[in-house]
Amino acid sequence: MAHAPLGVANGCFVETVAFLDQWKERQGDEAWSRLLQWGARDDEEIVAGHAVAIVEAGGELWCWDINFGWSRMGLDPNQRETAEVVAAVVVKKYPRMSARFPLYRVDFAQNPAATPPTARLEEANTAVRDASLVGARLALKRPVNVVRFYFGPADAKKESAAVVFVFHGRYCIYLSEAGTIPFRLRGGVENIRLIQDLLRRVLPSVTDVRKL
Repeated sequence: MAHAPLGVANGCFVETVAFLDQWKERQGDEAWSRLLQWGARDDEEIVAGHAVAIVEAGGELWCWDINFGWSRMGLDPNQRETAEVVAAVVVKKYPRMSARFPLYRVDFAQNPAATPPTARLEEANTAVRDASLVGARLALKRPVNVVRFYFGPADAKKESAAVVFVFHGRYCIYLSEAGTIPFRLRGGVENIRLIQDLLRRVLPSVTDVRKL
């Protein structure tokens, strides 16, 4: 399957989500696929590291990585549910990395966004552009909110944007400065107060959060 990447900063998680959305659309919901992530422990709120797609097709396991594209894994499909074994093969492409605390994530069925955001391809602010692209793509399969905000010291505020969505039952926030952060909490993607509180855990002095 050919896949057109979004081309956004720190986008491995959301690029993989978009890829898996397309994979399920082509192969059906019954086809086995997972988002494999490694970095921090599953019980920590902020999870860093890298994310790739693992799928089974033609009786083999395959990996799709935003950095390398498709690769055959050469593993017995019976090992597909063992994230540690699968991650050990994937991480060989990253000799300076170690796959700490690998885990699988898989999305649950959701309804597309009722009013999806618009991709702002001509936006001069690259953070806002990236968030709009991610929001427009992910909204095809789930509720999404894209917000603008300011952050930083009072005399040097910067404007940025974030995408809020739910994946694997986790409240996720993507922003180009930090990538995607899954939080262990529940809430609606339109909850501006909650979004502002979570953004302040990632960036300093976030203010003026508003829907894009």
